[in-house]
Amino acid sequence: MVFTPREDIDVAKAAVCEEPEDLFSPDAREVIIRACSAYLGPRKLTAVELLYNPRHQTDLMNSGTSAMQAVQKTSSWQVRGMSVPVSERIRRLWDIIDKAKADLVERVEAVAPPPMTPQNAADLFTKGTDEDAGTFEFRVLCSISAGLVDKKTWKDKVEALLKIGGSADTPQALACLDRVLGEALRPVDILKEIVGEFPTAGDGIIALLALVAEAARPTDAPPKASLAVPFYKLMARAPMPDARAALAGHIVRLVAGPDKMTNKSLADEIMFVVELRETLMLKGALIGGDTSQEALERRLGRALSDQTIDMLMQGTKCVGERVMRAVALHKKVFGETAEQYLEQYVVELMGQPKVDTKLVPEGLSVRQRIKALGALHRALRGSRLMERAKDRMARQVEQAQTAVLDSTQLLEKLNDGSGSAAERLMRVVDLCRDGAFTDGENVTRARAAAQQLMKRPDFLDSYLDGAEQKGERASRLRDLQRKLAEARIV
Repeated sequence: MVFTPREDIDVAKAAVCEEPEDLFSPDAREVIIRACSAYLGPRKLTAVELLYNPRHQTDLMNSGTSAMQAVQKTSSWQVRGMSVPVSERIRRLWDIIDKAKADLVERVEAVAPPPMTPQNAADLFTKGTDEDAGTFEFRVLCSISAGLVDKKTWKDKVEALLKIGGSADTPQALACLDRVLGEALRPVDILKEIVGEFPTAGDGIIALLALVAEAARPTDAPPKASLAVPFYKLMARAPMPDARAALAGHIVRLVAGPDKMTNKSLADEIMFVVELRETLMLKGALIGGDTSQEALERRLGRALSDQTIDMLMQGTKCVGERVMRAVALHKKVFGETAEQYLEQYVVELMGQPKVDTKLVPEGLSVRQRIKALGALHRALRGSRLMERAKDRMARQVEQAQTAVLDSTQLLEKLNDGSGSAAERLMRVVDLCRDGAFTDGENVTRARAAAQQLMKRPDFLDSYLDGAEQKGERASRLRDLQRKLAEARIV
């Protein structure tokens, strides 16, 4: 189940009712919730209660202009972009509503459903031998609606639903319960009763996500939330798609809201947002769809700026380290604003005067400088930066490494350096295996120098020095062959 927000017009156009029974469809109930929000909200009513209780329908019709405004609003949504006059759609909706209201009164009088309570719920949730699915659903929803008449707060309603939910043990019974519960969970203030209050939006999202993804266990119920234990128990034993969709809606609201995701550093906040997109992927789709994606992109766009980038770079000692950190972050972020900012930041870092002298920290040995430049080169080559900029900056690093090799004569000194020929060779082999040399001329020079060293008459003896047994010598030679292959020297 993936919840994707829809605009009022989109929902209304998906619920163009032509017959009274069409009013009971999921899309039609969604339209009722939106069009009648000014009436239903203050009275703590769900669309299901309105549709299955004649008393609520009579109260709505007698409430002044509430019903008229809801019909006008729905009609205007449904004819938007069409040649149908709003007045015509209004007349058609009133005809459907009047017929549905009369049918409801007649059916309720025939069934006479008693209000559902924890005491009679087991009996009322039992399907009669002569009941078809539609008759059972109608009777149960009428009983649930009647049982909620005296519940004046969302907490009272959800608590009542959870109590009768203990007796719902068939898919049909649970589906009826889920339909009402899903609507009762939509108000924001009910959340503190079922998942508690959280210090940050991110904490709330993680808790709700566990419920939506069917990963929450009853033992995870927060102890201070009054309805948490029965709610977590119900969600752990039943699919409850409508209830989970309502919770997913709250996730999207928190993602799109202004509150910080964490109370940690800016770097932690950014990484939480970056990782949250992957966390919100459920069955291959992002909870909230484009709404969540755009909200997460806005958060990253606001977080990355000239004022905040220095905070993300704390602890770096040189331009190269800052470039590598920015490139690593660029791989993870999303959204045009964040990606372009980081790319421009890297370009500006590499465009500084005499940048080749600032790419590695001061005080490193020659080998350490070679390795640091190689790591920077790999990071740039493996980045998602634009190709032309990536190639240009990678060449800068390659040239900087070439300058180090030229000035130190590191490779040229292999033949007459200190230590045995084998020791000198393995230092170069290890650098090659680590990818320390940049692609192209530098790595070619290194491999050629290693091959030249291997041709020395004293190389093999120095490499096998100390290996007295034939098996040990063979093993050492196999190890050398493996390392040379990994370094691509032979």
